[in-house]
Amino acid sequence: MKLKRLFPALLACVCACALAQDRPSPWEFRLEGQHDNLDNGYADWKEVFGQVAWSPRRGLAAFGGARRTERFDLTDTEGFGGAYLPLGERTTFHLEGSASGTHRVLPEHAFLGEVSQQLGDGWVASVAGKKTRFTESDVTTAYTTIEKYLGDWRLAYTGYISRLEGGSWSPTHRATVAWYHGDLTYVTLNASRGREVENVVPVGLVTSDVTAYSIGAGLELAPRWGLTFELAHQRQGDFYTRRSARLGTRLAF
Repeated sequence: MKLKRLFPALLACVCACALAQDRPSPWEFRLEGQHDNLDNGYADWKEVFGQVAWSPRRGLAAFGGARRTERFDLTDTEGFGGAYLPLGERTTFHLEGSASGTHRVLPEHAFLGEVSQQLGDGWVASVAGKKTRFTESDVTTAYTTIEKYLGDWRLAYTGYISRLEGGSWSPTHRATVAWYHGDLTYVTLNASRGREVENVVPVGLVTSDVTAYSIGAGLELAPRWGLTFELAHQRQGDFYTRRSARLGTRLAF
């Protein structure tokens, strides 16, 4: 399996870069659960997600984890992993992969590569490409992000284009406003609109209009420990409207 060969290579690259450890608590464990309510007669969705991450210094990180989902009365499991690697003082390379042995609704596998460049004065630009393989077809996605950091605030715009294999490109736009206070306390607002590819069982892979909003937050309850929350609303064309609630915990050590 391609993903099994990818993880040792990622680990070797990260270890080669880890010449210094600046953070006193470089490890983090996350555990989250999500419940989605769908209309139009669709059954509710459920998800459990776990992740371990290691980030000894800014711009360098490795992570891996797994999730279990229930969508359209079908259960999937998925493993994933990735890394952020510095390519100089201002450039970071992000590589990520996932694979599912069941892939009834989730992709069979997916690979993402991203390069981010600090432009100065709080500006960051990123470009990325993603290849996703489902049981019936492949989906290709490309996107670019422009970020602006103002003290504790982050403003970002992301433009996506995606297409089914053999189909035409469809655009999506996403805006983000976030406020951070340390590593564990934050508030994030997201809004997106456009056309996206989604696996809607039993129809299959479809491209439809999407409008989505979400608010997420993290709260530090004790040194190196906190809770995370998220509420989201998404309209997937004429298929369904999905309302989501997510709750999790983060522990640094």
